[in-house]
Amino acid sequence: MSASGWRRPGPWGVLVGSFAALILVGTLVLYLPVMQGPRPVSFLDCLFTATSAVCVTGLITVDTPTAWSGWGQVVILCLFQLGGLGIMSFSVALLHLAGRQPGLTSRLALKGALGPVPADEMGRLTRNIILYTLLVEAAGAAVLTLRFWADYPLPRAAALGGFHAVSAFCNAGFSLFSNSLEDYTTDPVVNLTITALIITGGLGFLVLREVIRRLGQRLRGQRPHRLSLNARLVLLTSAWLLFGGAALLWVLEAVGGAGAHWGQGLWSAWFTAVTARTAGFDTVPMRELSNASLLVIMILMFVGASPGSTGGGVKTTALATLVALARNRLKGLPGASLCGRSVEERSVGQALTLVLVSAAVLLVGILLLVTFEVGETGGHQRGAVITHAFEAVSAFATVGLSVDVTPHLTPPGKLVVIALMFLGRLGPLTFIYALTERSRRPRVVPAEEPVMLG
Repeated sequence: MSASGWRRPGPWGVLVGSFAALILVGTLVLYLPVMQGPRPVSFLDCLFTATSAVCVTGLITVDTPTAWSGWGQVVILCLFQLGGLGIMSFSVALLHLAGRQPGLTSRLALKGALGPVPADEMGRLTRNIILYTLLVEAAGAAVLTLRFWADYPLPRAAALGGFHAVSAFCNAGFSLFSNSLEDYTTDPVVNLTITALIITGGLGFLVLREVIRRLGQRLRGQRPHRLSLNARLVLLTSAWLLFGGAALLWVLEAVGGAGAHWGQGLWSAWFTAVTARTAGFDTVPMRELSNASLLVIMILMFVGASPGSTGGGVKTTALATLVALARNRLKGLPGASLCGRSVEERSVGQALTLVLVSAAVLLVGILLLVTFEVGETGGHQRGAVITHAFEAVSAFATVGLSVDVTPHLTPPGKLVVIALMFLGRLGPLTFIYALTERSRRPRVVPAEEPVMLG
């Protein structure tokens, strides 16, 4: 600690502080009259919108296309673009472009955001992240612009295409349509483009780099390198969740749900399974789905995207690690192993701790939200519990799906959701980094003693 009594914050403190500062600046800018539509937006709703944008969640208390002016919508786009890539990625990239080397704190913060990256690769990796992101978003924007051009004049179509492309890749879920993408439920161009952007943004930058490098080696006739265990877990788990989730949702709605949209084909089931992985768009109103489908979506939301991606949740690798651990335990084997590799013991412990702590935080959030928002007992209020639990999971996993709860939240409820969005976006990231930094071998290991279970 310095003579003034102030201690320099750690890497995770810099990361959290950067996001908090961006949220504050975004709130103040959105509070300006020029950013708002015909009706003034309260400071709390500006804070809610800025937090939702920076944390790439997509929950809204006011209608995005009508509550904000064109300038306000541009600000929201900038907020979720910065939030999706990570403010530290931008700052490190700017330092490198200026010919300077980032400090140790910035490098460690970026390592926490992107995973184990050699120090000499961080600058190049960050530049590649930004370049790759802009290229993918530009391609998506071009396709969506051509599609929307059939329904709107070209300038409006370009604005819609660009906004939705960036929102989809960043897994933000903000839309310039008041009913999200419900007017394009069975449109193949919109469905395929948006879901491709969501999946690409949710896989994680390091995994995408591995896949692209492997494809390049194959095209050049070289023997491709073996994918890392992390990349294999991300790809396999994502595939299982996407296709398995879509199939399960289709069956549940066909058997026990209203089935109106599902009768139009598999587009709705596929899009809903993809968007539940922290994206937040919808082509089918969540209020029309069965309780069983909502429960499946809540599970998909809690798992979320993959490490180093624009999405939230406890991450696919944590789920895969715990499944591997349970499978080995059932076989009487130690540790966790998948794809012919063993997961290191430290990673298994971190995955278990992350899931348990995230579940505990989420349960507290659900309890507070239900306490503030569901006052009466009995009757239809019992059903309101699941809708508010859905809202809490969506906020913590930074998804953005809602069963028409968000616009009707009271001020205490809005503050609870704001806290869940912020904790859900940065909590798992900083928590894992803190566990990694504090991990040490105890000098004295206590004697073991059995505990009765079951």
